[in-house]
Amino acid sequence: MHILADASLECPNCKAGVPETSQFCPQCGFPLTEDAKAHVRYKTPGWAILVLILFLALLAYVGFRTYNDIRAAKPSARVEPPATQIIPPQPPASRSHSIPLTNGAVAVKAGSYAWYPFAVPAGATGVTVSGHFTAAGGTRNDIQVYILDEDGFVNFKNEHTARTFYNSGKVTQAAISAVLPNTPASYYLLFDNRFSPDAPKAVQVSATLSYMQ
Repeated sequence: MHILADASLECPNCKAGVPETSQFCPQCGFPLTEDAKAHVRYKTPGWAILVLILFLALLAYVGFRTYNDIRAAKPSARVEPPATQIIPPQPPASRSHSIPLTNGAVAVKAGSYAWYPFAVPAGATGVTVSGHFTAAGGTRNDIQVYILDEDGFVNFKNEHTARTFYNSGKVTQAAISAVLPNTPASYYLLFDNRFSPDAPKAVQVSATLSYMQ
């Protein structure tokens, strides 16, 4: 029903007649003046606010996932330092050593013996004694040559059986060739003339101790 009494204006919303002094349409409540319009608050429906919140949350989630995917796909610019290779210390290279054992000649008294002591140092490998000798004197120009260790030398001096690393037998001349253990020890190059009680012997000899260290 439209209100027409004292109507001089028409509501733009429902076309009903309204008094000139009215700020709102008595029929539909539409604001008719600027002051009335300023007091009308537009109320947003609750479902619209909920939809807006959900939409913003969806945008945030999609943006977060996209950022993580881009980071995971991008190759890392970090350069790992090369692994440090630990090189164990290398032992010094072995050198060859050759040591003369005699001065070229030895005089051996009748019924006696003479010797040259020598030693194999610690760490020596491939230990050998090599050389040659020639004996002169007496009716047979002979001598007997030994290489003995410390125990063998003591037993020899006391006329016991002794272990030898070289034994030439009674000969006029022969090559000296002996292989010794790779352990530090004292040795003796010995010239035996005990079997000849009357004739001294002169022996020309060259002998060399060789090893790696």
